[in-house]
This record gives sequence, C-alpha cells and structure tokens, in this order.
Amino acid sequence: MKKGLLVLTALVAFVFALPIMSEAKIEITGAALLSAQDIDFDTTAGVLDEDFNFNDPRVNLYVNGEVSDKISVTAKFWASNDWSSENQRAGGVGVFNGVNTSNTPVGGTGGNFGALNDSVEMLRAYLTLKDFMGSGFDLKVGTIDIPYGWEYMMRTNNGDDMKNDFITNSLLDINGGDDGLSISGSFDMGQTSTPLAWELAVLNGGDVTDGNPSGSSNGSRSNDDLAWAIRAEVGVMENLTMQASYYTSDNRKDGEQDPLNVGSAFLVQNINANNNNGNLAGLVFTNDVVGGYERDMWELSAKYDYGQGYLMAMWGNIDADTGSAATVTAGNREYDYWGVQGRYNFDENSYVAGRWNRIEPDYTVSGVANNLGDPELWTIAAGYKLADNAMVKAEWSSFDEDGNGFSNPASTATDNRKADADALTVAVGVSF
Repeated sequence: MKKGLLVLTALVAFVFALPIMSEAKIEITGAALLSAQDIDFDTTAGVLDEDFNFNDPRVNLYVNGEVSDKISVTAKFWASNDWSSENQRAGGVGVFNGVNTSNTPVGGTGGNFGALNDSVEMLRAYLTLKDFMGSGFDLKVGTIDIPYGWEYMMRTNNGDDMKNDFITNSLLDINGGDDGLSISGSFDMGQTSTPLAWELAVLNGGDVTDGNPSGSSNGSRSNDDLAWAIRAEVGVMENLTMQASYYTSDNRKDGEQDPLNVGSAFLVQNINANNNNGNLAGLVFTNDVVGGYERDMWELSAKYDYGQGYLMAMWGNIDADTGSAATVTAGNREYDYWGVQGRYNFDENSYVAGRWNRIEPDYTVSGVANNLGDPELWTIAAGYKLADNAMVKAEWSSFDEDGNGFSNPASTATDNRKADADALTVAVGVSF
C-alpha cells in the first residue's frame, strides 16, 4: 500500500508540475475493464474449478506531456488487485496454492509480486525525442515496451482491451517491459504498399538495482549482458501485411527472470500453478540452479485484410540455452509455436472472432524426449459496440493439454486430461 501511495503521489506531482516547468500540453486518457469468468477443468473432482464470479475492476491511466513539438513524456499506470484474466510477473520468492514459486512468474503471498501487493502500479515511463538530431528517427528512453510479435501494442493490457478482438490474450501472450531505449522509424521500400516500419530496442534484460553493480542477490546484480529486440512491419501488397520480430537475452550469469514474459494465464496461472514443471524451464521459468538461460526468440506473421474483417497466421520459435543437457531441470529447451486468428464484421458495431494457438516442444534431455505434449488453446469471441468508446464482449476458450507434462511431470502418459480446461468470460471495456 505504501508503494502504491508513493506511485500515486508521483503521478499527481507529475500532472501538476509539468505545466509549471514548461508550456507543456498534458493529455490524460485511460481505460477500464469489468469482467466475470467461469473456469471448468476436465476432471472428476471440481476442486480446481472457478465458479462464475465477478473479477475486480481494472483501470489504466495514461499521462502524456508534450514538452515541445519534438519532446514528450509518457507515464502509464494501472490499478487493481485481481489476477484472474491476466498473467502477472513475480518479483521474488513466495507461495502460490501451497507451492514455492521462486522460479514461477505467477503471483502469491510473500516476495514482491507487483500489483497483488500494490494498489497502484506504474507500467511504463519514458521520454520520447522525435526526429532525434534530425535523423528522422524517434528515440525513447525509460521503461519501455519490448517490441516483439503479433500482439505488440494490441493485447489486453490489464484494464485496456480496446485494441484486442478478444478479452484474454493468446496461449503464449508474449509481452514485457524493461529499462532501456529504442529507436524507431520507417523506410519507403518503393515496391511495397506501405513503408517498412521498424523499432530497435536495447534493454537491461534482467533485474537491476541502481547503483549496485555487484550485489549479493539476483535482484541486485547488474552484470548480465544487455538484451536486444527488433520488430519490423510492412505492407507487401494491398491488404497483406507482414511482421517479423527477434529478441535475444542472456541471464546465465545471474539466473534472473527474463523481462519478456512468455506464458498466458491459461498456460501458467490456471494450468501449472500446482506443478513446478521442469519441462517449462526457459519458456516461462528461469532456472537459478544452473544460472539461467540464454534465450533467442523469433516470430513471423502475415495478416490479410478483406472487406468484412481479416485473417492472420503466425509462426515462431523459442530457444533457451543453458549450455548443459545433463538433467531434465538443467537442460536446454526449444519450442515452436503457431497461431491462426480471424475476424468477421457483421456491421460496424458487431463482430465474431476466432483464434487457435499451439506449442510444439522440440528437444530431448539426456536422450529422453519431453513429455509436455503439444498444448493448444481454442478461443471464440463476439463483440458489440455500445458506444464509440465502449465494447461488450463474450468469449469461450478451451485448453487441451495434449500430454501429461503439466499435471504430472514424472509420468509419461500421453494425455490424462487432468489439466484440460474450458473458460467462459464476459467483459465490458471502456476508454476515456
């Protein structure tokens, strides 16, 4: 609570001080999300089911100060204490459903678990220099979004689902933010329907405590190599847009959590909360025992816009390298992931959308193949515009574990269905 009050005080001070310091123009916008959810697991015992209930309201607040025509300051905040429909990052050791979560990114009691302990959390804060030194490029410095993937700047972000056709995010839900800087711009390719838009970011790549280059714990060291991310998007022909992303980080020195989150609430929070599964190491976990992972990721996607909607397909790879394949918990990990998504508009106010995601592990450890299976997530959603800035949505999702790696890592059974689940979610989102 104290930290939340400090963040709120800083926000108020920012809003009132900026006009005094300059002739800045301040714009305050935001979004709110009200939702309810029912989750049913495919098991004879319903102890893990979540009966239909209302989630805590979520509110995002965006403050943008235009210091001049080429300089702006942006701060993004959100407020809530609910974890039901968004995977949140853990910042320390704690307990979730009676299990030690020192290597997991799901929330729990103890440790620094972000918004679960705070009433207000700062998501991003950065300075933007437009047309930096006459280069034609824009420079952002501060806590920035990591430019990666199809869902970049389009996913449901805490209380803001206005850019998402669905309520929840994809199975992997790749997203994150970190301290660093990015340069962005565009090039006219001549033969393309739109210029090539790109963003290149260099980031800390792990937890860093200011002024402590050689601390005694993972949260205070700062000797990791920097992380890099690049994302490019271009219209190769009329109505067809291509996107490519690449990300690399190395946390083998400190074993810290990677700032680029991989793993949605379905994959991590609901399905794997009670099972700290070594098969997921490098995907959604770090591994402090062996010092962490060097992670390389890439993704390609194509989107075709037609008269009544769009169709999109994506393909990506995650390679987590420890340099060791001695044991299941210490070995390297590699995954391919796939996705198809589409939307059909009935009219300007209503639509239906569908989404399919799949993860395919591609590795063996000590000659033994993984038993994770090929998890899939199917989602169907419908939306209706209540007003220009308000949308009501209903969504049904079905998770198929397709293996026994989540519910019982020690077993080699092909599919015991213990972790398969269905979820119904309804929500009203507004922007202001």
